Amino acid sequence: MKIKPLAKLLISTLLAVGVGVGTTALVTPEYGAIAATGPAGNDSAGLAAGGCVADPTLPGATKSSLYTVTADGSPLFVEKMTKFAPEMQVHYAHCSMAAAGTARFSVTVAQSFNSYTVSPKSRKLAVTRSGNTITFDSGPNYLVVQFDSAELLFILIDAPESDTPHLGDANVKSLADYGVDNTGGTLVTAKIQSAINAASGATRNILYVPAGKYLVGELWLKSNMTLYLAAGAVLYGSNNKADFNTGSGGVNIEGMQHASLRVYQVSNAKLLGRGVIDGNGKSLRAQGLNLALLKIEQSSNIQVDGPIVRDSSYWNTLIYRSDKVTIKNYKLINCRPTTGYNNTDGVDFDESTNGLLSNAFLYTGDDNMATKNEDTTAGAIDTKNVVHEHVVCYSNSGCAKIGTKTEGRSMDGVAFRDIDVVKAGRSMVIDAVDTAVVSNTRWENIRVENTDSLIDLQEDRPPSWRTVKNTATIRDAYFTNVSSDVKKVVNLHGRSSTVNINGVHFTNFTVQGKPVTSSTDADASWNINPYVSNITFSTAPTASPSPSPSPTPSPSPSPTATPSPTATPSPTATPSPSPTPSPSQSGACEVGYTMNSWNDGFTASIHITNRGTSTINGWTLAFTLPGGQTITNGWNATYTGSSGQISARNVSYNETLAAGGSTDIGFQATHTGNTGKPDQFALNGVSCAIS
Repeated sequence: MKIKPLAKLLISTLLAVGVGVGTTALVTPEYGAIAATGPAGNDSAGLAAGGCVADPTLPGATKSSLYTVTADGSPLFVEKMTKFAPEMQVHYAHCSMAAAGTARFSVTVAQSFNSYTVSPKSRKLAVTRSGNTITFDSGPNYLVVQFDSAELLFILIDAPESDTPHLGDANVKSLADYGVDNTGGTLVTAKIQSAINAASGATRNILYVPAGKYLVGELWLKSNMTLYLAAGAVLYGSNNKADFNTGSGGVNIEGMQHASLRVYQVSNAKLLGRGVIDGNGKSLRAQGLNLALLKIEQSSNIQVDGPIVRDSSYWNTLIYRSDKVTIKNYKLINCRPTTGYNNTDGVDFDESTNGLLSNAFLYTGDDNMATKNEDTTAGAIDTKNVVHEHVVCYSNSGCAKIGTKTEGRSMDGVAFRDIDVVKAGRSMVIDAVDTAVVSNTRWENIRVENTDSLIDLQEDRPPSWRTVKNTATIRDAYFTNVSSDVKKVVNLHGRSSTVNINGVHFTNFTVQGKPVTSSTDADASWNINPYVSNITFSTAPTASPSPSPSPTPSPSPSPTATPSPTATPSPTATPSPSPTPSPSQSGACEVGYTMNSWNDGFTASIHITNRGTSTINGWTLAFTLPGGQTITNGWNATYTGSSGQISARNVSYNETLAAGGSTDIGFQATHTGNTGKPDQFALNGVSCAIS
């Protein structure tokens, strides 16, 4: 383990010699650094690799002959995904940091090269080159390394796992106790399912899967339990498609009825650990089977933390009609065609609420993230409050997308923040072609390295493969701290005077380092039709800075509660004089306050309506939080105070409230058991009615 003093790091940087982008920074930000919350049992310890603990080699894995990777001088196993041939093949190494800090990584290529790139470039790693070897220091990070046009190398570095229950603990049961073949030689679906069933609601409710290869068909996770995949464990999909029909129920989307792992009508369940789920999807797809890898539906309070999920037949991870699903430290590697797409999406929240994807690496053959409203059948849910954060994207299709399925009434509060687009066909997308009003979508701190289309908000290109009503509209899309290394088109297309786009808001938008300040600015490339209105630009400071160097966080406490999604901060406007009550502002106001709480936290949505007869220009809402409640972040307002007395002040885009007009703000907070609501609100000093 190397914890370097600044002086030494400055010297090494100044002496750095290399070709590519790896020599342009002084320090190393820490990414991939959300402390894991699952156990790392003492029976699956990885190979020692200095400051980063290597995974045990997966049985049957093909060792890369092109790349050698070491961490602090000790080797990491680099697997070549030969199964993806003849399509794009990749190589990857994975390890988990032994503690906070950094390790020194070296990559040696078995052939000469002229140039290299270590992405995301935002990490600003100080890379040195000596012959065919590059070297850099890094803490937790998900990296894509490219040498000339050679096959890609992924180096996936996780933070340490914490609070590690072990085999023998009172709440842990080993899969080995069920006589399961761990060589991959025989199908073990039934035995593993029996073990899962036994763990559900039991005293020993953590089912520990030791290192080994387990040949499986469709498995079903159950409520009130944890499935823990130790590093070196792989649930490997059977090559017989009949093995993926072990139960019924749930939605059939584009023939995708079944999955490698089903989470159907489940509550309070966890999938943890640094093991692997391999869907064997390329082979199964060739047999005509559209199979998800992880399918979560009609479920709540689900936590997924740490696994590598790879080679799905169809969409990799689907969250459908579910609430409070949290997925983090997620490494997803699908088969990606050299050109075009193959329906292997990454993580899709679909008719779901209060979802969170945090700290993920998504390499896909179709959209990395595609949030949807699937249909309007009985029980349909409008997607709301879904956050995607700290994500590395690589695909031929969309990175951060809504659609194309935009059924139902609304899709509100979907956020993408702190996203690195290493490669994408379209970086930021709304395909609004069905019936929903898609509102308050936010892209914040987005860094684009390579893309064919930078922004694509469209209502006028319905898909050819299904029938649509094509009445969906887009309302208030926010682009904050978006920077692109390439000048590619920003496409804003409404469909008609009534099916239109209203509200596209840019704050700190730069292309090739140049600020873009209008929709005619030649520093960007524009394609805007007449059915788009209210396009705004601002260069005001925001509350969401670009990534900056920071120490690796310490491991977090044990995950006894399922986290709820972190709310998305909105751009903070440059302060202006505080509004004061005036005769024109002294009319009545009304406040609606809605809470969504869980074990130790909640989100609050506040609907403010001007019930007076005059316009309010500039406002502050004052209220007092009950004891034990503390705001952690908020959106659509600038908050002063975090507990007790709170004031929420307008930002630039909602400072005016016409008579009868309204606006929505909100925040996320923690609580210590008191989930009461404020009993009084005042707008610019005038008491408000509470609806």
